[in-house]
Amino acid sequence: MRCGDDVVTAGARAGICGRHGRETDDLHDNILEAVDTVTWPPGEHTLRRAADGLLVAGLRGDMDLATATHLSFWLDSLVAVVSPAYVVDLREVSFFDSTGLNLLLRFRRRVIETDRGFALLCDPGQLRLLRAHGTLELLNPSTTLAEAVSGLMEPAPPPRRNGRP
Repeated sequence: MRCGDDVVTAGARAGICGRHGRETDDLHDNILEAVDTVTWPPGEHTLRRAADGLLVAGLRGDMDLATATHLSFWLDSLVAVVSPAYVVDLREVSFFDSTGLNLLLRFRRRVIETDRGFALLCDPGQLRLLRAHGTLELLNPSTTLAEAVSGLMEPAPPPRRNGRP
């Protein structure tokens, strides 16, 4: 037993059991348990489908480090739902930071890689934040659903690499 170890920690170091009396791996004092399925939808987020198959994901609350894991799982599961296009509605998001923006950019990339459409709805305050982050042109957000849907129908501009078309 090392100085400062309690009986459970000393047993865990000896490989007897983990801190909670469950089996551990040989390298770490981590609990090895089955991963539960993700709840659908997390929190108060909504998912609506239009008659033409378009999916509208309405996000609410905060998009930050505290909600990133759960929201990441939820957005990843959306990509698995067959749809010609996805609209992400941020108008009821009260706060998002760089972690939330990264989740949004990751979701957009995954959708576009599968040759499906992506549109974003934002309020004026969120537009200012996207402009400040330098992602306004890339995300090309709309302020109304009708505007977002009409933007999906227009051909996308060719991708730019190193500032060149």
